[in-house]
Amino acid sequence: METSNYYLYDNIKLGYGNFNLPPILIGTIFYQGETIFDRNDEKIFDQQKAKKRIDLHFSLSKTYNIPSLIEISATNPDAMIKYIDFYLDNYKPPFVLGGTFESRMVAIEHLKERGIKSNEYVYNTISNLKNKQELEVLKRCKINSVVVLILGSENMNSSQRYASITRKDQPGNTSIIEGLKQIGIEKIWVDGGVISLDSLANILELHQLVSTSLKLPVGTAPNLFLFKYSSPSLNLKFHTKYRRASIMFIASWFSNFLFYGAIEDAKECFTSTYQALEFKKIVKKSNIKLL
Repeated sequence: METSNYYLYDNIKLGYGNFNLPPILIGTIFYQGETIFDRNDEKIFDQQKAKKRIDLHFSLSKTYNIPSLIEISATNPDAMIKYIDFYLDNYKPPFVLGGTFESRMVAIEHLKERGIKSNEYVYNTISNLKNKQELEVLKRCKINSVVVLILGSENMNSSQRYASITRKDQPGNTSIIEGLKQIGIEKIWVDGGVISLDSLANILELHQLVSTSLKLPVGTAPNLFLFKYSSPSLNLKFHTKYRRASIMFIASWFSNFLFYGAIEDAKECFTSTYQALEFKKIVKKSNIKLL
């Protein structure tokens, strides 16, 4: 019988080494262009709308019994402070720290001032070990969890993507995975980096390779490919909504975590993932081999 290995974040289990546990669904708030911002000052936002969106995310998580996190994003360091204060005044860790590099650097120091421990959030993301300032902050602040984002062309196959995180091409003649371990990162997440529908297929194969060989949690943002399919001739609201739901179905089978994107898309992402997991149980129980 297969056992489930996992990292624990409060009461949230992030599986690794297999796909027995449901994936953690991560919704992003305060992303660039979100409708809750003041048009002239992104430090000002509609707190009621923000709270409503976050509450719905967590409500769906509870209803469908699917673990979830919120990613706090920002393009402006000063605005990031406002977003973090709002979140911590209304919710508790854990959460994912996203946004621009400058915003993340400011956020780490601010979180420390607010008494938030470095193991209470996940740093998103890092793609190489060439930024000495970033590595110094991660090491000095004893960051516990980091998402490694694989950057590459959409036609990179799963083996090439695997090689990009395991070959020793980083400063110090090490791989990015080993390099992060050397500076004290204990929990490493691997994000395959979706660009297109073709890349998603290779990434889901990569997930199985990394899960089996490296025993690390794997996931991605499967809906990013939707930006490539926008067209004035389509009803974009419903076109993207249903495409998003359908791709979440298959991605949830071979992922330990999924960045589903804008927090407004929570409904279709949670419901489609729930349906996928229920169907997966039936397939497994009946000993049916589909993929």
